[in-house]
Amino acid sequence: MGILELMRERRIYFDGGMGSLLQARGLKPGELPETWNLSRPEIITEIHREYLDAGSDVVTTNTFGANHFKFKAEDGYSVKEIVTAAVRNAKNAIAAAGHGYAALDMGPTGKLLKPYGDLEFEDAYEAYKEVVIAGKEAGADLVIIETMGDGYELKAAVLAAKENSNLPVFATITLDEKGKMLTGGNVESVTRRRCDRIKLRTWTDPASSVLKRYGTCFLHTDPCKSERGTPEK
Repeated sequence: MGILELMRERRIYFDGGMGSLLQARGLKPGELPETWNLSRPEIITEIHREYLDAGSDVVTTNTFGANHFKFKAEDGYSVKEIVTAAVRNAKNAIAAAGHGYAALDMGPTGKLLKPYGDLEFEDAYEAYKEVVIAGKEAGADLVIIETMGDGYELKAAVLAAKENSNLPVFATITLDEKGKMLTGGNVESVTRRRCDRIKLRTWTDPASSVLKRYGTCFLHTDPCKSERGTPEK
């Protein structure tokens, strides 16, 4: 059964964070967590398995920052190698647990698109396209685009996912206390994207006007990661 079909029958649960758990297992400051897909695959698989055993329906691949702006083959790691290994680690955990879905995780590129920065829309699209194609070939069950603060960058990621795969696409966006994204977009503009599911993420109190306006379901009953607040330092 596909993830969208399962959602019609019951609420589904995604996993939680990956980075903090890797830090607890020895990830050093400045070390790129995605490299552990290749250098420490047993740990990544173990974390996925722990989430599945705790009741998660979906585990997200350790690919949040995997793009060709950060990883180049000549530096020792290619995007395809990292994404392929990440999906394999998730799939191995799913096979061991006997249930679950692997979500190809894509985060912001780390660069601002024009006119706020110097990244062209087409270049952002190509970066996401590379990840999507590698993830699809490796066997990902869906795509999750995480913590986006720029609606234009979200558009690039969604188009890359929809035009280069037939996978369901989920997205999470980050809002301020006024219900605005980093670059000024609002929820209404985001809902015009071709996502199968969208979740809101706010740094403010859950009783804020943002959630009163759009409904607490985005944080608490939408089938995505449930999280709120600033990370602990």
